[in-house]
Amino acid sequence: MLQVDLLWVYAIGAMFATAAGKQLKKLDSPFGNIYFASLLFYLSAIFVPEAIWLLWSFPHWETMHVWSSLDEIPTAYVTLFMAGDILLAVLGYWVAAKLILSEREYAAHLQWFAGYFAFFFVLIYGWDGTGWQRFTWDPTVTGSLWEPGKTMGISFATSNVALTLYAMAIPTILPMLVGSYRWLREGNLVVGIDDRRASSLALRGTGVYVVGVLVSLILAGLASAAAIYTSNLIGSIGSILGIAVVLLLAYLVAFREGGVVHNIILRTFTPRQT
Repeated sequence: MLQVDLLWVYAIGAMFATAAGKQLKKLDSPFGNIYFASLLFYLSAIFVPEAIWLLWSFPHWETMHVWSSLDEIPTAYVTLFMAGDILLAVLGYWVAAKLILSEREYAAHLQWFAGYFAFFFVLIYGWDGTGWQRFTWDPTVTGSLWEPGKTMGISFATSNVALTLYAMAIPTILPMLVGSYRWLREGNLVVGIDDRRASSLALRGTGVYVVGVLVSLILAGLASAAAIYTSNLIGSIGSILGIAVVLLLAYLVAFREGGVVHNIILRTFTPRQT
């Protein structure tokens, strides 16, 4: 969906930078290297073309049902969204790279955590609590446009939109998994870690990315549920309160410095040499 893609690509850009963090420390600039070029190639050859494909095939779903056909969508909006995908990915890469270069690796990793949280939150909650309903409605199957309260539920899993997403999953996800492993292993070797441990740490790091995305999804689901519940109790301001409570608890339980996530990130991505 166009709206959430802008948040997703920020996280992707930050992931690219953190995966190549050790290598970037040895370069004069985070730009003008194979890592930044790979990000641009991924965006131009895979991510943006897939977004265009989805928009062309399912304009209602891809715009979160704000518009119902290609004819209704202002050309300028589409252009801005596609340009935004590139710009936000580069921004995520740049911010994470700058943090790494200033020896703030944990803050760099929090960029992709935050990006994925925002991505999943908008996907689930949207801007009015109906994000998950919008996501699970495919007019090419139902034959009718989405309205508040409508959802295909579990049957969305076999819809035309879902089948297209399944087909796009491998070219979208596999390059990031393979790339992260290779870059993490390369970085470990660069700093003098032996080959066997370098491979083990790279595999663990790739796993941390996968688990981190799942954790972001769970947090987004909890924040969405809290936002809906509190907004029903005390109005629109309640949604902000619900989100804040979930994020505060997540910080205290896991994300603060010295917490579980902080320790896992440091031990995996900035290990001591032995």
